Amino acid sequence: MEKAPAFRIVRWELKVLYIVVAWIVGYALADLLSRLGTPGVALEIVNTLLNLAAFAIAVRIFRGRDEAIDPPRAWWRMTAWPTLSRRLGILFAVFAAMSLLSLSLTVAGVTELPGGATIGLMIGAALQFAAFAFLYLNSAARMARLGIAKPERLRPTIRLT
Repeated sequence: MEKAPAFRIVRWELKVLYIVVAWIVGYALADLLSRLGTPGVALEIVNTLLNLAAFAIAVRIFRGRDEAIDPPRAWWRMTAWPTLSRRLGILFAVFAAMSLLSLSLTVAGVTELPGGATIGLMIGAALQFAAFAFLYLNSAARMARLGIAKPERLRPTIRLT
């Protein structure tokens, strides 16, 4: 019996669609649970777990152009190429720092919580951003160490039809 082909997303448009749908599903579930009277802490835990699950699935099924489709990625590999991992790692590190700064200013009484946010939600966001930064930067460092590099001929093709 032949093994079924692996489900992978290569086109950037479909990757964006996946992210948008995952965000909408998370928002809709949180809204539903909120309307059902679920305590805030439980909402934050469910939201965090859903975000992490969507992220973990995306990392496994997204593929870069010229990246092998069938074999699973190494557990530590977050993107196809080290440059993208490094850029995303830096972006998430900036988000983590901004979250920590916002949290610090709120705790110090300088600013107020953004609408609908709680201290727990802000801590959870900062931890998620920091974890993502670590994972992406670790991925970039390992790929660079192994000599994995983006082929020079890669250029996005834009199709209007």
